[in-house]
Amino acid sequence: MMWLNICKKYCKDALYNSNQNLSIADVLIDSFYSEIISYHEAELLKLVLSKAPRQKQVDNLLKFWDIEEKPVDKSLLLAYFMKEHPEVKFTTYEAPRLNGLLMKQRFKNLQVLVPSFKIIKELNKNGILPMLVKGAAMKFLRPDLPRVMGDVDILVSEDDFSRTIEIIKPLGFYYKKIYNHSVDFYDDKTKKSVIDVHKYIHMSTNCERRILSDLFGRAKSCNFNHVSVLLPSSEDMMFITLVNLYKNLRDKTSKKGILYAIFDCKFLVENKKDFNWNIVLGNAHKTKTEMQIDFALKFINRISDTIFPSEIKNSGTFEKFKKTADNNLYMILYNRFYLNDLREKCKPLKIKEIFGDFRLFKAYMSMKPKYLCLKLLRKHPILIKTVMRDLRTRIYEV
Repeated sequence: MMWLNICKKYCKDALYNSNQNLSIADVLIDSFYSEIISYHEAELLKLVLSKAPRQKQVDNLLKFWDIEEKPVDKSLLLAYFMKEHPEVKFTTYEAPRLNGLLMKQRFKNLQVLVPSFKIIKELNKNGILPMLVKGAAMKFLRPDLPRVMGDVDILVSEDDFSRTIEIIKPLGFYYKKIYNHSVDFYDDKTKKSVIDVHKYIHMSTNCERRILSDLFGRAKSCNFNHVSVLLPSSEDMMFITLVNLYKNLRDKTSKKGILYAIFDCKFLVENKKDFNWNIVLGNAHKTKTEMQIDFALKFINRISDTIFPSEIKNSGTFEKFKKTADNNLYMILYNRFYLNDLREKCKPLKIKEIFGDFRLFKAYMSMKPKYLCLKLLRKHPILIKTVMRDLRTRIYEV
């Protein structure tokens, strides 16, 4: 009963605002959607993802979408739309501002890309041909459309990973830590992240390496601003985009990346007539990311049901993984929608400071013990699922 009361206090909203007949995946998708996408952003996405936009849609959006006030990364999507649909008219207020936004973002992209080209050029000299992944790969495919980019992600073979690090270090870049799957290099002068070198794409399954030979085998050699790189196949780019989207949703990271991922998926599907979904599904099977891909597809479909073909949306390909998926999704619900929030509230409450302030002491005693108790549950997914399902049932009995 104690666990139920604690869970009810911190998790009720995510469950209470859902239909009892919905699956746990649908509950999470609705929660993520509400958290990430506002009404105005939903209207923007509806427009930019439309296959046959009408002038009236644009006019209605511009009644409340002031480019001077809205976030740059969102308005950039509107600038994409304007460039792709010259048949749709914008006023003398919006059009020059959107064009200016594209020019400004193009310059910012150059600031990110130029130092990475310096690195890739040196890798080429040493016989290493890196693969562009994530945003950098999409930038190659759509050079006329600037995008919000923090750094450049490349994938190198595991045999070249250590050598790549040694080649980059003397060029004026440094790293803070080498992770199992990657290392992020920063500029010595600006201290900004420049390039993230992967030896595999992290997917939290311990099966990521199983598709490396396939990724490199299907990739094509290309020239990108006078350096040689590999570009993944459209199907592999779709797979990586969906896995990364799931990760961003799960970990509450890169809200900007989530919106651009949807836009990227639309482009990848529409610009390859013989797009082979079996490659995407095969990657998911080999890396045991079926649940992640399924969840990402459902989330995008929640936003727009016109991006993916009906045979993918309704195939039931992932149904046999439902039990495993539910266990993982209950864990995400548990971690994301109240354990993490409770942890954030506890962070500023330092034990050495609370005794000098009664308000801090009271807050500490009301939250810290609960957090420590809830934290113990993280290693028991079955117990978490049982508690959460019981909580959900009792909510609807009230």
